[in-house]
Amino acid sequence: MKYFRKPPLLTFSCMLLAALAAAVEISTVVAPAPLTAVAAERSGLGRQALRFLAGRAGDPDPDVRAAVAAAWGEIGNRAALPMLKKSVKDRNDYVRVEAAVSLHRLGQEQGRQALMTLVRSSAVPEGKLSAAQEMRFMARTKARAAALIRLSEMGNEDVVALMESTLSDPSGAVRDATAVALCRLGLDEEFSKQFLEAAQDKDDSVRAAAIKALGDAGLASARPALIAAAGDPSAAVRAEAVAALAAAVDQTLAPVFVERLKDENPRVRYLAAGGLSRISEDSAVAPVLRRLAADEKTPDLALKALAGLAGRGEKIDISLAERSLSANDIDGRMLALEVLFAAPGDESLRLLARVMDEDASVRVRVAAASMLVRRLQSQGGR
Repeated sequence: MKYFRKPPLLTFSCMLLAALAAAVEISTVVAPAPLTAVAAERSGLGRQALRFLAGRAGDPDPDVRAAVAAAWGEIGNRAALPMLKKSVKDRNDYVRVEAAVSLHRLGQEQGRQALMTLVRSSAVPEGKLSAAQEMRFMARTKARAAALIRLSEMGNEDVVALMESTLSDPSGAVRDATAVALCRLGLDEEFSKQFLEAAQDKDDSVRAAAIKALGDAGLASARPALIAAAGDPSAAVRAEAVAALAAAVDQTLAPVFVERLKDENPRVRYLAAGGLSRISEDSAVAPVLRRLAADEKTPDLALKALAGLAGRGEKIDISLAERSLSANDIDGRMLALEVLFAAPGDESLRLLARVMDEDASVRVRVAAASMLVRRLQSQGGR
């Protein structure tokens, strides 16, 4: 009888494609006749993207498997549940983290339980470790810390009880992550005071770590300290501060980002452009973004600005993004994808599909496929 069973991946792919086909069928019935060809093209692209993602769930590269697991949560398709329930048992911790988060986004308690199980796996190896064993232990510690931060988005009594135990964990990284997570849950002000004090330390690395922790904690009370740190003498501290402020998506922070666009450090300028691109309500921001977008001598800033303008509903020229798809570095190509994701129109959809088919990096192809599906889900593909 086993001979006649369908392979799980094929069954899952069929479920996904059937779900998308149903959505396309509805849109085809209600759409005017001239749009039928457009709808058909878009449904074909969607089927292709879903098939690609389903086929990469078992990729040999754990980074790819993790990206695929994260994509299903972003897409929000419950047909992905069987695959995510398999991925949450992956041999790689980061794949398990992403699969667990996606399961939680899709309403599955198993996601939270999987993260808690990972956090509890805290056995410290005995005796002298080999280099490989030490690396594996360090990787597990980082994954546990990441799981704690993600659990702060799913807080309940069991999660809080777990964090009370990890406050005394042997790993400093896990203890720090617990403190950040508790701050995010609004349960302990003492930790935020410690981070605020550390942000005044004479050591640049201590200040940078403290500012990052304050940013990760997402505390409104820390905003003045972050703004002050954006002008710190250390570029590392300034970068952490601007990154934290950009993640806050606060409309009142535009002047801070505009000022940091003049920073001598290129990473700080890049982060400032990213923060500015997220601000949609301040009318004074658009002219600054247009100036950045027009300066192709700094393509990373220009691409961030283009994505921001498209997100504000402005018509943009995607030619720089198209050219950047041939960049040697993955980061440059990922930036181009951000522009294509934000820019409406069928041409940007086709370019996303081209990247999904042709890019040399599977991780870039996974990102393009995820963006393609989400574009098709939003406002009929825009």
